[in-house]
Amino acid sequence: MLPFSLILSCLIMISTACHNDHYDLNASSYVLTAEQDAGSEKWRDYLYNQLHKRSSDKALFRTAELDEAIPDDAKEIHVELATDLKNDYCIQYEHKKILIRVKTAKISTWMSYQLIETLGQVKKEVAVDDLPPAFIDFKTQCKDFDFAYREPHYKPNTNVDYAAILGTNNLDSEWGIWGHNITRIIQDEPGVWATDAGQINKEQFCFSSEALYNQLHNYILDNFSSDPSEGMKFMIAPNDNKISCTCDQCKTAGNTSTNAASAVVLLLNKLAKEFRQHQFFTIRYHSVNLPSDFSLEPNAGIFFSSIDLPKSTKIKDNQALQRFNKEIHAWKPKAKEIFLWDYSSNFDDYLTPLPSLSVLKAQLQAYKKEGVKGVFLNASGYDYSSFDDVKTYVSAALMINSNLDIAPLIDKYFKKFYPKSHQLLSAYYQKLESDFVNKGKPYSLYAGYSEVRQSYFNEMDFLKLNSSLQALYPSMEGSEQAAVAQLLAAFRYTRLQIAYSQGLKKTGAFEIVNQRVQLKPSTIALLAELTKDIQSEKIQVYKESDGDLKTYITEWNQYASLSQKPNQLKSSQLLQVVNEQKEVLPKSSLVDGILGFANDFHQGWLTSSKSMTFTIDVNTFSDKKELQMRFLKNERHQYGIPEKVECWQGGKLIYQSEIKDPSPSNNTFTLSIPLSNFDAAKASKIKISTRNPSLSRLGLDEVQVFN
Repeated sequence: MLPFSLILSCLIMISTACHNDHYDLNASSYVLTAEQDAGSEKWRDYLYNQLHKRSSDKALFRTAELDEAIPDDAKEIHVELATDLKNDYCIQYEHKKILIRVKTAKISTWMSYQLIETLGQVKKEVAVDDLPPAFIDFKTQCKDFDFAYREPHYKPNTNVDYAAILGTNNLDSEWGIWGHNITRIIQDEPGVWATDAGQINKEQFCFSSEALYNQLHNYILDNFSSDPSEGMKFMIAPNDNKISCTCDQCKTAGNTSTNAASAVVLLLNKLAKEFRQHQFFTIRYHSVNLPSDFSLEPNAGIFFSSIDLPKSTKIKDNQALQRFNKEIHAWKPKAKEIFLWDYSSNFDDYLTPLPSLSVLKAQLQAYKKEGVKGVFLNASGYDYSSFDDVKTYVSAALMINSNLDIAPLIDKYFKKFYPKSHQLLSAYYQKLESDFVNKGKPYSLYAGYSEVRQSYFNEMDFLKLNSSLQALYPSMEGSEQAAVAQLLAAFRYTRLQIAYSQGLKKTGAFEIVNQRVQLKPSTIALLAELTKDIQSEKIQVYKESDGDLKTYITEWNQYASLSQKPNQLKSSQLLQVVNEQKEVLPKSSLVDGILGFANDFHQGWLTSSKSMTFTIDVNTFSDKKELQMRFLKNERHQYGIPEKVECWQGGKLIYQSEIKDPSPSNNTFTLSIPLSNFDAAKASKIKISTRNPSLSRLGLDEVQVFN
């Protein structure tokens, strides 16, 4: 009789072996079978063709009918496209057979590449170098995707074929109308425009208009198939403003002067009934806010914008998220299809590394709990952004299963596609994420470098990574070298931003030559390298709006032409800066001796509201003759020159200037104030107010004092 301890050991070994079988796809060969229906057989043939094409051993895979015998040393992979399946996919693992069932043909494509990549890890004959790492286990399980619509809108996902491999959606192939783009379709015609305060307003549409409906109806009919198997999605959204039509028809529908939801939903439903094969959505944003009086059709839904939701991993006791959830709950009785227009970029800086995946995971889990069924993740879109390849991969995986651990996904991706540099890249990016989480502060969707540096960006970590990558770069090959070359090009932009922020310091971009502020030779060399990157089309854009890197380079190269004299005013002499709301503003950028770039309000400019007041210790520059202030002019972003400047000492107005712009075409304005009237024994308070109420911002880049 065997001892109990030996029996127990054997049982453990048997149990372990059985458990390991769930993950063991290795076999001498594979036989692919399918249920006897057209959809399943089509999937089997597709899977076989892909495996056969990728395999160096053409005998490794073959197809068979259901009644054929399977060799003892082979594994059977049986597939079924089951539209009545309760889950998105089910896997049943047996020692010699894997049964895979999916609900849709789209899921079958994704599942095929999950299987192919997994097989490639156990069979060296199968080439899978181009495929993103699989993240599901082929063990017995049934699963649903966390979200039915999943689109990480990074550049890699704009490739339709790659999106199919990732199992994601793609707006270019699936949407007939996207965003606020019905304005590109609708022609000027009586009746299509909104009535606002009793007047026709062509900035918005009348969604009760029969003419508007007819134009949309005809556009869909003329351009998109009526075949039910070729359904598309259409966004029927008001223009991006708060105007709500209050004509008699719209008011009868339920519109108010602040909410157009009812008329929009009625139009949406009318189109949804006419085209049952398609899906129709609108956006809960601006003029569509409170729930309509009408429920949406089954093939209609609503997108919620999360633009005002802070990008933070803090979910518990998050008041902004609680308010957002209340808005979703209010619409739930009216709409079965609730999607989310989410955000995952710094749209004013695509190139400086941004930690966004931890936030995404936390917020996806919160969205799922609230019944959100789809997520469009607005990111850098068609433009390159740093680490957009790994972010696309991890974001796609999280939209399928938001409980996945981020770290292993990041590790697997870098290890596969960056064989020489994966340890550097993975360690850096994961530290970027963990540091951000530990700080507990949200990142901004529109931030200049000064804000980036203060919130989540560690310059020393970045520069260390850049130096290590450059040293390793010559040993890289093929796709890794190409990818790292693009990343280093993006890093050159960030290196310039770091140097700009350091100004005239030892590590800064500038120096004083012949009593003029000039670019250092090292800065000029870095600009030349970035120029080559642009010419070779490694990168072209650094931000969403007006982000042409050629313009950015031009601003740098034109700096010498500004012929800037060294500023005699020191930080200790500029005592305080406050805005109209009496909030204290950072003063460092106003006395760093560096002028801002006219094409970018983030680059060296201090932004204030309609007025600002700063206090200067006049005693410290009593022998100086002139004070200069340089203002930004940019109507698109609401920056204008001041209306007037007043200088006070001891409660007495000693200088006042009513300002007229002598050069309206210029994008900057410099104001000079003589210092002869100032009492050197007192501090001066200088108040600046804007010129035009419609231009609500002041942008000031430097307060300069000269002899």
